[in-house]
Amino acid sequence: MPLAITVALSFVIAAPLNRVAHQLFDRWEKHLLRFERQSRHPDEQPVDLGGATILVLGMGRTGNAAYDFFTDKGLTVVGIDSDPNKVNGQRHVFYGDIEDVGFWHHLNIAHITAVTLATPELESKLVATRELRQAGFTGHIIGGIHFQDEAEPLHTAGVDQTYLLMTGAGIGIAEKTWERLQSHPL
Repeated sequence: MPLAITVALSFVIAAPLNRVAHQLFDRWEKHLLRFERQSRHPDEQPVDLGGATILVLGMGRTGNAAYDFFTDKGLTVVGIDSDPNKVNGQRHVFYGDIEDVGFWHHLNIAHITAVTLATPELESKLVATRELRQAGFTGHIIGGIHFQDEAEPLHTAGVDQTYLLMTGAGIGIAEKTWERLQSHPL
């Protein structure tokens, strides 16, 4: 019984702290870093984006489509995803956890002119935007959103423009229907 009560209390204490974990770390980062080991874990190695000018964060369906679009336009693109299975030789994609503040300290964004936020989670988009702006990034940040109420916090964090993803899907299917009607009238 005491163990069950202890576990329940830990959830009660942890739940509100988890909502503000990133803000707490930002506030206490300088003090906490002295407890960190000097050697880096392989996942924390600096990422060199080369001469890429476009950065796509999140390489799911939306991120892959954006990556391919930019590549087709002749732009130099690089992607980052927190799923190591999405890192392969077919695309210029790196493993990285964009919610990890330490990741941003080792990322060279000198040549990047635009960032596409294609991650599904609002919090990861907010963290990435804040970290980019704190690093002095003045380029364009465009965020894909699932719900209209996600737009305001992203704009407040520094996103230049948001794009409602389902609207784009609806327009895309309507365009395909229109093309089919034009080429094969009934």
